[in-house]
Amino acid sequence: MRWRAISLPAVLLAAACTSASPRAPTIYLPAAVEEPVTAVIIAALEADQRMGPSDTLWAAEATAIANGEIRHAPPRFAGIEMGGEVAITNSRLEVRQSLVWVYLEYRWLSLREGTAREGKATVLLTPRQPGGGWNIVHSHSSVSQ
Repeated sequence: MRWRAISLPAVLLAAACTSASPRAPTIYLPAAVEEPVTAVIIAALEADQRMGPSDTLWAAEATAIANGEIRHAPPRFAGIEMGGEVAITNSRLEVRQSLVWVYLEYRWLSLREGTAREGKATVLLTPRQPGGGWNIVHSHSSVSQ
């Protein structure tokens, strides 16, 4: 076997020609993510009011904190119980690269007991891969007593 010397510039040129160019990051615009993100949050709130499963809405490593306590199962949002209705009364959405930050105010109303609670939450979502859509990765909620 015969070895041939190759110059360093030739090696660098070959490496530059064969390396894959980095993919440009996906840019998410508020107008494009508002509807699907809102749908995920509404589905999570409605699952809490039914005490139903909502694991497909939450990332596997998601953290939910309600009134200062970590919650791993419904209700993940503070102040919500079974047998009532929940509605978003105010919200604000911001997008930072691939992270969506939502501040929302919600109201839970018990039709049986005639009680109502006002809640506030901050919810962080990231794109779900593969298949698209959004997952909740963190929520922090509280109700005023």
